[in-house]
Amino acid sequence: MPDFVINERRREARILAPPDSLVQVPGARVLEIVDRSLHGLRCRLSSPVRPGRTMSLGMPGAGGTAVVTALVVRCEVCRLTRAGVQYEAAWAVQAPWPR
Repeated sequence: MPDFVINERRREARILAPPDSLVQVPGARVLEIVDRSLHGLRCRLSSPVRPGRTMSLGMPGAGGTAVVTALVVRCEVCRLTRAGVQYEAAWAVQAPWPR
């Protein structure tokens, strides 16, 4: 990410998640991880999640599933398809993602 971008609100650089990475969201099916940072995550879901809700997200890793507490920052409709509505949600992760 460039050093200075007008109207940039992010404090940390976002990285694209590997295509085989998964996140477990209780009560929702994750369709795609858009990107993530050290303290944030953005992904597409098949069902909405309520902003302001604190959730436990699970990310499978080499040492088992790492669970982190995250706050839903926003959730919006991102796409209408023949299969249904897709939502895009963003979480603020309380502690950094495990490596």
